[in-house]
Amino acid sequence: MSWQSGLIEVDKGVYAYIQQRGTWFISNAGLIVGRDFSIIIDSFTNESMAMDFLSKTKGIMAGSTRLLINTHYHGDHTWTNHLFNALSIAHVNTRRLIEEESKLNLINLYKHLFPDVDFTGAKYSLQDVVFSDSITLYIGDKVVEVRYIGYPAHTIGDVYVYVPDSGIVFTGDLLFAEPCTPFVLFGSVKGSIEALDHLASLNADTYIPGHGPLVHGKDALYRARDYLTYIRDEAWKRFKEGMPYDRAARDIDLEDYNNWFDKERVIGNVARAYSEFRGEPLGSPLSNLNEVVAEMIKYRAEVRLS
Repeated sequence: MSWQSGLIEVDKGVYAYIQQRGTWFISNAGLIVGRDFSIIIDSFTNESMAMDFLSKTKGIMAGSTRLLINTHYHGDHTWTNHLFNALSIAHVNTRRLIEEESKLNLINLYKHLFPDVDFTGAKYSLQDVVFSDSITLYIGDKVVEVRYIGYPAHTIGDVYVYVPDSGIVFTGDLLFAEPCTPFVLFGSVKGSIEALDHLASLNADTYIPGHGPLVHGKDALYRARDYLTYIRDEAWKRFKEGMPYDRAARDIDLEDYNNWFDKERVIGNVARAYSEFRGEPLGSPLSNLNEVVAEMIKYRAEVRLS
């Protein structure tokens, strides 16, 4: 399954950089160009992706000043910040989480868990500017609103970038567009569903997801929301029966979502749902996180062998 990829001008001076498949560590990014400076939305997992983006945008970016907005802390959106010669901006929780993760140097763990992924050039970088609620940028005749979603969703520090005059929203990983499976292990099921409804309420013409194809209209938002609602409801039935989260995830018939990429994310999503059913704070760290990740890897291998 493929879709339009590369650098796509969505409106005058507003670009989406879309990658194929959108699976683990293959993310999208964005660019907003003004007369005197440019705004980049998210960086990438590795140097090759970052260099391709810079090559495709060479001659398009204006001025010598660049701002780089990170929509959340995950490495496929932050690990190549240092290659962009830009002032970086993110939610206060995003900077804190990167600081915590860098002390553990989890890039080495990811290299072990994903041996087929190229991590060349991946590096932790702390943002230069942080905010708690929202920040508004003025670039040429465009207003760019960077808004914290307000609650744990994909992570505990998600922001989206809204260009109201163009009817465009850069969602970060608040949206995984079909056929990319949503992933809420580090946030919350409840918050992710609410976030998708909120994004839909903006009535934007175009949504640039963190992973997957460019989206026109709201259908992809509702499809992602329906997936999460279905997984939550099916997980609840099994939670009430006392079924462990890993068995519950394997027991759920993915039905319409069976052909979506990275089906193993159902393990993480159900584990997060179980946390919420137990009344644990939304977005709080899971005590069995390492076990959940190991179960996801095992499930992925099971799917490949089936």
